[in-house]
Amino acid sequence: MARQKDENREKAKQLFLDSEGLMSNPEIAEALGVTSDKIRKWKCVDKWKEALENKPKKRGGQKGNKNAQGHGAPQRNKNAETHGAYSTVYFDELTEEEKALIESVTLDTEDNMRRELQTLVAKENDLKKRIATLNSDDTGQLYTDKVVEMRTPRKAEDSDPYGPYEDTGAEGGNKPPLDVAMETTVKSSAFERAMKLEAELNKIHGRIIKLLDSIKSYELEQRRIALEEKRYALMKQKISGEYDVDPDTGEINDTYAGEDEDLLED
Repeated sequence: MARQKDENREKAKQLFLDSEGLMSNPEIAEALGVTSDKIRKWKCVDKWKEALENKPKKRGGQKGNKNAQGHGAPQRNKNAETHGAYSTVYFDELTEEEKALIESVTLDTEDNMRRELQTLVAKENDLKKRIATLNSDDTGQLYTDKVVEMRTPRKAEDSDPYGPYEDTGAEGGNKPPLDVAMETTVKSSAFERAMKLEAELNKIHGRIIKLLDSIKSYELEQRRIALEEKRYALMKQKISGEYDVDPDTGEINDTYAGEDEDLLED
């Protein structure tokens, strides 16, 4: 006769699953009045951990409930935004100038390279003007590069003009006001600043040279493709025996532009 299964065995498993695996063996054993060793044996034989991993996940409340209605942050809110590097940009929130800039972008390679070249040349000229101004500066004036502030939280007893502080525990929530404990100003001379601009100017100049090479390669590739198309058309004419005839002179056009071929051979 088969041995009757202990009814606590299924209860123990259900307690483990309902607690999402957080209840320990001694806690389950105490709740059911059995030994911890027995719980450990059931847990191993009945594979509780595998059952927990395969347990269907709950998604929200019951169908039709309105517990969360009217709560939560509105759509497109920026409560959790810090530096904004990963923020979503929405087209309808852009300014008219930004929309015009985006709509002017095309897939034409030549047009895009020309526009990039124009931007780089404008940047190069701007850097040259700035460097010339700094090189002509003989006043010994120091320029502020950056200001570094060390801030500390304001003490609770200090008056707070911004109202009481409430720690919501969420990033982007109310934060305690900060006081500037120390401020460090980093300055540089006209010569040092000019050297930094010279380094940036060299980078821009290198990008311009590289872009000019890309433009030249693109133009040669386009001419090569055009020449191959003419060769293909000529071969097709020879195979079919059909030639294009000039309606004015009556001459057969069975040649392609030799100047393009000479250019590719250079």
